Amino acid sequence: MNLIGSAGPVRRRGLHREVVGSLGRRIVRGELQPGLSLPNEADLSLELGVSRTVVREAIKVLASKGLVESRPKTGTRVLPRANWSLADPDVLRWRLETGPDAALLHEISEVRTFIEPHAAGLAAARQTTAEGERLARWLEQMETSLDDAEAYIAADLAFHSEILAATHNELLAQIIGTVSAALEASREVSTRAPGGPRTAQGLHREVATAILAHDRDTAISAMEALIRRTADDIDEVLHPSQTTGAGRVA
Repeated sequence: MNLIGSAGPVRRRGLHREVVGSLGRRIVRGELQPGLSLPNEADLSLELGVSRTVVREAIKVLASKGLVESRPKTGTRVLPRANWSLADPDVLRWRLETGPDAALLHEISEVRTFIEPHAAGLAAARQTTAEGERLARWLEQMETSLDDAEAYIAADLAFHSEILAATHNELLAQIIGTVSAALEASREVSTRAPGGPRTAQGLHREVATAILAHDRDTAISAMEALIRRTADDIDEVLHPSQTTGAGRVA
């Protein structure tokens, strides 16, 4: 059983992370099924072309993410999805690397709906002058990057990160880092909708204007509208046959 895939033994720099990624991706893709026992440490070392220490540390990382479980005498086995740390950045990234995951992207939109409108409201009430200036700069960067998807997505993520930072709630501010891979993937899909970035940009401007004006209620409603629009754009890209003649989801 070749656990590393067709690329052969891992011999590049960052062996530890490469082994974690190789095994993690295969588990998330379903190539290594729940209940499967992995080869022992010595055999894995030979299989992957790395030291037993690298294998041992990689297994520990996968175990911390809930993907595998190691026990004396029974060895290491793959755990079912219910055990995975689904919000772990690596697990999210591995899921998304297999292609657009409609269910995951829908879940991201739901989580954003719970968190970001109220974060925008807090930012409107709590943002400092410096934070407001940075938010305005990221908005401007988005507007000048409408025809450059990569630059637009980077500025978009920074814009939303700035809003969470302006809440002055440390837990909220860290959420964007936890799900950054998933948020980036959702942007990569939504920006492919016809006219998506340009229409969404007007909604970003409404959010920023409300926050800078310390208008809590408008900031909340504007963020809700922005997230709904993003979710609609994702549906339009992933399920074009379900859109109406006007290009919106029926």
